[in-house]
Amino acid sequence: MDLSERVSGLSGSATFKYAGLAGKPGVINLTVGRPNYDTPKVIKEAAKRALDEGRVHYTPTKGIPELRGKIAEKLTSENGIPGIDADRVVVSGGAKSVLYYIFTALVDDGDVVALPDPSWVSYESMVALMGGKVSWLKLYPEKGFVPDEEYLSALENSKAKVTLVNSPNNPTGAFYSKKILKKVVDICERKGMWLISDEVYEVFSFDEKPYSPGQDYENTITVNAFSKTFSMTGWRLGYAASPRKEVVAAILNVQEQCLSCPTSFAQYGALACFTEEARAESRRMAEDFKARRDFCMKKISGIPNVVCKKPGGAFYLFPYFGEVDDVKLADRLLEKGVGTIPGSPFGAQGRGCLRLSYGSANVEQLDKAFNVIRGVVSDE
Repeated sequence: MDLSERVSGLSGSATFKYAGLAGKPGVINLTVGRPNYDTPKVIKEAAKRALDEGRVHYTPTKGIPELRGKIAEKLTSENGIPGIDADRVVVSGGAKSVLYYIFTALVDDGDVVALPDPSWVSYESMVALMGGKVSWLKLYPEKGFVPDEEYLSALENSKAKVTLVNSPNNPTGAFYSKKILKKVVDICERKGMWLISDEVYEVFSFDEKPYSPGQDYENTITVNAFSKTFSMTGWRLGYAASPRKEVVAAILNVQEQCLSCPTSFAQYGALACFTEEARAESRRMAEDFKARRDFCMKKISGIPNVVCKKPGGAFYLFPYFGEVDDVKLADRLLEKGVGTIPGSPFGAQGRGCLRLSYGSANVEQLDKAFNVIRGVVSDE
């Protein structure tokens, strides 16, 4: 049977592969990119009420007006993005889905998309499925994977139609400061690029207040989700927003053909995300993750010859172990009872690294895991 060329060349997700392998009993699982918290009760109760009230049918393709209105208010008042109203928001089946629709709306065969290297595994695959080409913008472990002048110069010279920033970052946990992001915005403005700002880990910004590029650049598409902020990964609910009506309409046209609409009762549940009760639980979760980050940094600092700058957000460490085969290292750790993700699937600059999720394990488990990592690395 002949499959399409694009699908035939597509690799499976390394994160899901290793998460599956680490799911067996007795393994401390540091693969999973999710909080190990339950969804706040107020959100679950709102979804249950929606089910009991019969809110089980199609909704508008772009999402219920009440939810889009709350998102627009949030982006305006908290993120400072002008020109956003309910009509300029598309609610989707998770940030992953809406990112795919954005790339579909923007990228033609041969178009260049500039991506950080390393970056989340699905960006590259999505670009490839559109027939686009990736221009990699190198980041370095000794600089904490934070963009520098080399990165900015590479973006300037990339001939990209689209670029993407993800701060705080998956897989590195790197936080991009306002100063850095404004330099990215300046380049995008001069070059007429579209800018996708993936802000899914926004609430997990530990040391500085996050900045949304959409504040200063109209050609920005801001992406976020309820998944991480409120521990709702299984609810599959994310959104995109832009003041540019034509791109919102294009994203919506793609979603109409692929999704029809987001899950009805999940959207009504998400309305409760804007209550103080839910937001307070999210803040407590962020405080816990900051403490876990600090604990993990103390543990990793005790492992010789590892480069790992303190990440400013998300819930990942992305340590560099030197000239080692990161896939073999991840496999060896799995044999010893610790699940991690090898760094190379995240890009060439991820070679020799592992992604460690401290959002998915408590401090006791993290302590045991880092003791195993130290032992295995010492034996290599």
